[in-house]
Amino acid sequence: MTMLRGFLYADLIEAENLPDCDTAFFNIDPKDLSDPFAQIKLGASVICKTDYVNNDLSPKWQESYRIPVCHVADKLQVQVLDKDHVSAGLLGEVTIRVEDLIDGETLEGWYPLTGCNGRINLKLNYVPKEAIEATFEVPDCYFKVREGCKVTPYQDAHCPPLPFYESIPTLSGEPYDPPCAWTDLYRALRNAQRFIYITGWSVFTETVLVRGGDDCELEGKGESVGELLKRKADEGVRVLVMIWNEKMSTGVTQGFMGTHDEETRNYFDGSDVEVAVVPRMRLLGGLTSFFKNQFAQTCYTHHQKTVILDIPPLEGEELPRLQAFVGGLDITNGRYDTPEHELFRTLKSLHSGDFYNGVAPTTSEEGPREPWHDIHCRLDGPIVLDVLDNFTERWRQQVHDRQSRLLSISDEEFALNAPAVCEEGSSWNAQLFRSISSDSALFDFDKISTIPKRKGKYVDDSIHRAYIHQIRRADSFIFIENQYFLGSAYSWSNEQDTKAHHLIPQEIAQRVVEKINAGQHFNVFVIVPMFPEGDPASGPVQEILHWQHRTMEMMYREIAQAIEANELDTHPRDYLSFYCLGKGECPDEIPEDLSPPEPGTPAAVLREQARLMIYVHSKMMIVDDDYIIIGSANINQRSMGGTRDSEIAVGCYQPLHMREVCGEPRGALHEFRMSLWAEHLNGVEEVHQNPGTIECMRAVNEAADNNWSAFAGAEPCKVDGHLMRYPVEVCQDGSVIALIGCENFPDTEAPVLGAPNYLPNKLTT
Repeated sequence: MTMLRGFLYADLIEAENLPDCDTAFFNIDPKDLSDPFAQIKLGASVICKTDYVNNDLSPKWQESYRIPVCHVADKLQVQVLDKDHVSAGLLGEVTIRVEDLIDGETLEGWYPLTGCNGRINLKLNYVPKEAIEATFEVPDCYFKVREGCKVTPYQDAHCPPLPFYESIPTLSGEPYDPPCAWTDLYRALRNAQRFIYITGWSVFTETVLVRGGDDCELEGKGESVGELLKRKADEGVRVLVMIWNEKMSTGVTQGFMGTHDEETRNYFDGSDVEVAVVPRMRLLGGLTSFFKNQFAQTCYTHHQKTVILDIPPLEGEELPRLQAFVGGLDITNGRYDTPEHELFRTLKSLHSGDFYNGVAPTTSEEGPREPWHDIHCRLDGPIVLDVLDNFTERWRQQVHDRQSRLLSISDEEFALNAPAVCEEGSSWNAQLFRSISSDSALFDFDKISTIPKRKGKYVDDSIHRAYIHQIRRADSFIFIENQYFLGSAYSWSNEQDTKAHHLIPQEIAQRVVEKINAGQHFNVFVIVPMFPEGDPASGPVQEILHWQHRTMEMMYREIAQAIEANELDTHPRDYLSFYCLGKGECPDEIPEDLSPPEPGTPAAVLREQARLMIYVHSKMMIVDDDYIIIGSANINQRSMGGTRDSEIAVGCYQPLHMREVCGEPRGALHEFRMSLWAEHLNGVEEVHQNPGTIECMRAVNEAADNNWSAFAGAEPCKVDGHLMRYPVEVCQDGSVIALIGCENFPDTEAPVLGAPNYLPNKLTT
């Protein structure tokens, strides 16, 4: 068995002389011929699959693939199958030894198929990761790196100056001053003169961006997004809003996800704001197309969260510029929060009229609200053109009848390619990535060669490849915040056929193992929610937790084996640690004007314990303090596969603050990472400056363990830090079990390790 870690380039061209398997007695269409398709299996994993060709014994697929691999296998199989109405039957296959792949030679030509008299024309070339240049730019992407940009990363929707920011060292020597996402977004929307384009999973018109506090003097405080957009449209600004159409939301029913899509459509009806409510369609043909499309519309989403608009000319310039916002924050209810993540005290002030709790049945009169942690960013400079292209490609594909509503945006009217204005040495390079298929975007024909085809669809899966590329080149540490963390099912000890085969968890584990074998230390910090939103005891949530447990166990097992093989006196948590966030308050500090909950209800328990998890909605990875990915994509198959939810992300770095240039990166990204840690740990210490050391990992783990003990204790108390160990015990051999006494999440009957519920995999992975 050999580890293949790199890229497999495959062309599945055509086959001939295949057997006819559609004459069976029970076949629905006995006069038809075989409907062949081809697939490649590496070990037990199917890593690519062509579209099928109806009624053809000499099919021509003409499909090319660029497949990231991180698999242990002894053989590769190219199989040709007949697509039946229910399943698929094997027509023939070619088996290739891994040894023949890794010698660097390209395998191409006609190969006989065992099991029949047919043959297949193919081309295979394996490129190991060592042969791929470890650049900051992710190669072979639809969008290239843009230079001369400015990136402003945000934590949470609003970030007032707080005491723990005083502990953050900065290059300027001035106190760290965190920017405020929704305040900046409001100002940008207010100042737009020509156009505002918005994509969202949800855009709720009642959302108020600017609330109280330090922004009291800002014009428009308290104005809702709906009011603001109507006002801008009345001023002549072209406002286009493209949101996901939740199929179960009909105007009569609210749907499962609470996206307000029908409310938003109705609110703007008759105004100059143009709303497109678009389902996640699949453009398919054949007998099963209707049912597959119904499944896609019901279960998959348009998950991108972007705003693109024009901003006034800079001083001394004549032409306006473009600006974009990209990340995890939806403009909807419940997202407004600060790094303090209050449970009760803001219910009648900052969160008046915006109560949200998706994890416990409580009300705005009782509390608590669900705290919300998220990551977003603002983009200036040439990178905005790519965010704009994404919007226009989606609009042209999904809103056919209103393509003419897109403005013609030219360099005669806008300073399109002008570099962003930055302080000396602080300019950024940025590259846009997506998970999206030709079902949802009308791709540029001149760039189409950069996008592989899968089952007849063009698929931009560059977010997945960006994560892989940056993990492979990571030198010291990786810091991840994500709403989900599950995948690499092909490497699990059980249930390897679960439909979550993206490479990210396995790539992380292999990078740690690689460093251990080289005698170097490497740390991975992963923050996820305590449990996915919803009732933690429900079937879907328990199944997601089960997949997460399988993923953790696989990663820890491989790290433990490397520790043992190198005879090290270390523990798997010295290299990889999982965390969640929680808020513990003193019951005495809960406002007295809140209504008392009914005894015995979940709200009564939460009032008594005064604690709740902080929901982690971030989709972010920081590598070595010199590279960051921010976007809408979760670390699960839905977001990474490219054919399920549509996603967007941006990868960013400051060329003069890379480790190759300055040794220890101390630019804006380092400061942002330290500000996140200050929020999570209630301040930062000297040891947190260098997250790649074992001392840093152990210091963070000690703080997180202590915070969990305080949070989960029998007596409610104020917990100063939010970062807590994820409530599992990692054994020396890498096995992952429940913490003794914490088998269920606090204040619930929901098992921490989850349980399989045998729902359709595509729903929960």
